[in-house]
Amino acid sequence: MSIRPWTILSSKQVMKDSFMGLRTDRCRREDGHIVEAYHVTELTDWVTVIPVTDAGNIVLVREYRHAAGVILTGLPGGVADPGETNWADVGARELREETGYVAREMVWVGTCYPNPATQDNRLHYYLALGCTQDADQSLDPNEEIEVLEMPYSEFLDYGSLKVQHALHAAGLFYAERYFLKHPDQRPKE
Repeated sequence: MSIRPWTILSSKQVMKDSFMGLRTDRCRREDGHIVEAYHVTELTDWVTVIPVTDAGNIVLVREYRHAAGVILTGLPGGVADPGETNWADVGARELREETGYVAREMVWVGTCYPNPATQDNRLHYYLALGCTQDADQSLDPNEEIEVLEMPYSEFLDYGSLKVQHALHAAGLFYAERYFLKHPDQRPKE
């Protein structure tokens, strides 16, 4: 058996705004089976930043996440503004806006699909090394973010947090994979 991409027979845009879209595709599999209604959430790519200070702390954001109704402690990140194409620059901008921190170096550590079953976007991860607080936050109107630092080694015990974000856990995977290859850059304990 050989799995192949489905053929889209028809596609209907159900909803579209500047942040996301929702379309419904009617598809045919290679074996002839018809998938009558497959819903796809169309999103721009995202960036998530794993910011680490020279003292060995990770810079985190604490914010309310409305869809789940939870307050989450996690990593900063976001989407590109119109015209932005360099994901390291987008990550550096999001880091500064959400936390007031800047990084000495932005290192790409991985890219993945957040949920390829229902979403079409990718997520780019950047390790932000040598972070220092440099400015005040510059939040979007709908953002309300507290900034905190904790030892990176503490944040590695991510499973102990009451509320966990799967994509932030994946960010730790990418960071740890990088530190295994570059042990001299691992945060101090």
